[in-house]
Amino acid sequence: MSKTDRRPAETRPDGRTQILNAAGEVFFREGFARSSIDLIAATAHMSKQSIYEHFANKMELFEAAVRRTLDTRGGALAEVVAHDDVERTLCDYGTAMFQSFAHPRGFGLFRANIVAANHFPELADELHEHRLASAGILGDYFAELVASGRFPAVDPMATAIRFGGGAVEGTRYFLGAPIPDDAAIERLAAESTHLFLHGYRELPANEGMAELEDILASVEEPVLGANVALRLSDDKLSRLIEAATDEFLENAYTGTSVQKIAAQVRSSKATVYRQFGNKEGLFRYLIEREIFLSSQADFTVPERTDAVQAVTDLARQVLDWHLTTANIRTHRLLIQEADFVPDLARKFYDVRAAVVARALDRLLQAHGLPRPATHAARAFYVHATFAVRFLTVRQFPEPAQRDAYSREAAILFLKGIGATAA
Repeated sequence: MSKTDRRPAETRPDGRTQILNAAGEVFFREGFARSSIDLIAATAHMSKQSIYEHFANKMELFEAAVRRTLDTRGGALAEVVAHDDVERTLCDYGTAMFQSFAHPRGFGLFRANIVAANHFPELADELHEHRLASAGILGDYFAELVASGRFPAVDPMATAIRFGGGAVEGTRYFLGAPIPDDAAIERLAAESTHLFLHGYRELPANEGMAELEDILASVEEPVLGANVALRLSDDKLSRLIEAATDEFLENAYTGTSVQKIAAQVRSSKATVYRQFGNKEGLFRYLIEREIFLSSQADFTVPERTDAVQAVTDLARQVLDWHLTTANIRTHRLLIQEADFVPDLARKFYDVRAAVVARALDRLLQAHGLPRPATHAARAFYVHATFAVRFLTVRQFPEPAQRDAYSREAAILFLKGIGATAA
């Protein structure tokens, strides 16, 4: 018996199970790129050779560990405890869902879905379906409400997915925002539920939206230092940025080789470092550049006499802006690297949400409607992009489906779920 495991033989897991337990712990805590066979072996109290007797490489071990988690973790993220008051029921569910989602295992499983989306398409599909199935228990509750006449004739599962995305504020906490304390989680659940049921006008107004305006005011275009010796030509710098962006998006930070990037533009690693200082400097420059470009986005919504249609038009533009391959891949990259660059991941999310909020605020004022509270403005961004719904799928929705999603988001934001059947 090993000195590191003194349990009776009948209670110890077999070697493969012991490896998978350790691998799941490491992958979900560290992320795929920063996990190593050495660290997994140390966690499992086994040798690297023992791991390689069961698994050919880290990729194979990752896939096996994630599949095992799907088989053993169970379905729902939270239980529905029904009260006579629907709003109280949903507030309680939203609070429990957020707490479960914020647990390291919940975080880790979603980050694993991001890795799978890049490298294991079939596993990504399974993880995506698992997330959707987790909403099943809430969908059953909504189906009961519809059948009893206490809810409009909505699609129970689609409505459950909508509610879940709003309750956890989409990708905000995957992208660097600090997890709030229990009291703040309860408050967020109450605000999200109230908007979901009644629309944004039932929340307190926020004159000025200063917090979101400050976010946009803080964005500056990144520049290279004026004293950089032997600066690259504009053409070569442009090609270097393109090559580096592709490498980071494909391999994440740890897996990216600056030497490979330099070779693609017929330069040297030393030259790249002269421009950016080091690999982290290059990475930060690229993300800051993407944040700046996001801050410049503008949404031109045709004048409409119907506020619902105007907000639908805005939601559709936001969805199209979100559903570009480059944006989805950048989201995936920053979710993987949020522990490494939380400031940049957080700002990336906040700037995109603030740009949308600015357009929404302008549109609502043009229609003589109340200005939205900051939380409500962020909620519109979540519903317009459909939260994390499309971050791991292989195919984006067709135009007609995008139209439907955008109208759902607009009615939900303006009027609440009671009007979604209109």
